[in-house]
Amino acid sequence: MISLYVGSTGGYSGKSLVSMGLGHKFKKDGLRVGYLKPVGILPFKIDDILTDNDAWRIYRALELKDPITEICPVVLTQELAVKGYLKDIRGLMEKIEKSHKKLSEGKDIMILGGYGSVYTGTVLGLQGLKVTKRLKAKVVIVVKYEGEFCVDYILQAKKDLGDSFIGVILNRVTYEFRQGVDDYVLPFLRRKGVDILGVLPHDSIVGAITVEELNDMLGGKILCCHHRLSNLVEHFLIGAMQVDKAVEYFKKARNNAVIVGGDRSDIQLSAIEAGSVCMILTGDLYPGEIIISKAEQRDIPMMVVRDDTYSVAKKLERLSVRLRLRDKAKVDRGMNLVMENVDFPLIYKKLGIKTG
Repeated sequence: MISLYVGSTGGYSGKSLVSMGLGHKFKKDGLRVGYLKPVGILPFKIDDILTDNDAWRIYRALELKDPITEICPVVLTQELAVKGYLKDIRGLMEKIEKSHKKLSEGKDIMILGGYGSVYTGTVLGLQGLKVTKRLKAKVVIVVKYEGEFCVDYILQAKKDLGDSFIGVILNRVTYEFRQGVDDYVLPFLRRKGVDILGVLPHDSIVGAITVEELNDMLGGKILCCHHRLSNLVEHFLIGAMQVDKAVEYFKKARNNAVIVGGDRSDIQLSAIEAGSVCMILTGDLYPGEIIISKAEQRDIPMMVVRDDTYSVAKKLERLSVRLRLRDKAKVDRGMNLVMENVDFPLIYKKLGIKTG
């Protein structure tokens, strides 16, 4: 049995997406797959069992049948975090090892989902580097590519992980970066002994969020078109320009949500005319009945939030890096991205797995 830890050099790099995609491909190739998230940071209850939200979603996506009680042995609740700062907590690593042993029975490969980065977890004594060593896991590093400085983190992780490190997957590589990645970054990493296991392009659907999720995050109130809350938002635009330029501006971005003051009926009408998929009305200000009626005619959900436009924009900027794979369309798209852009023959070679 082989354990493969999906880690990263920073948070929100796409580990869940990669874990799902790898597991799906492994199963398709006839391998018996298990999944374990040693430490979870998103407490979630299913049938009164405390687990991690991401772990639960991956468990379901991979159609696993193992005991839910074991898939995330340590869940970082606020209470546990406080205890970790006040005193050393014993037995957590042993708990992880016990779940790993139980879930490994009858499996060909165990996918281990990292949290944060491989350096996260010192407070609980569960730093990713320690977990991988105790579980004797091989490690693939997933990096959200944001520029050449990512190379430094990759090389440091390779050094710290030693022989357990098998390679890197670059994620969310935008069109503007792709040429430089192909011409300079990949050749450099290979020259430094880093195997490139995959390069995943940025995908607007995978990075999108539903109107319902957006409303939950912002604590808003939906005013109309409740049947369109599954609309996917790919871009956020601020409606603060002159009216004569608004429609043209809104039409440039596909599947956009417009953030606009609740008293700016002129901009709201422009967003409706341009076919935005959602409107976020700020300042706890409600639009007139005419605006709501026109939005309903075009099936455009409107939500009212308390914060001002600037605060909402900053909040969405922070939330955008934390968007998670919840919607089925995003999950399917994400797994296909991994299937199409990861070098599975190389992964199998690095892991010593023979298929077919």
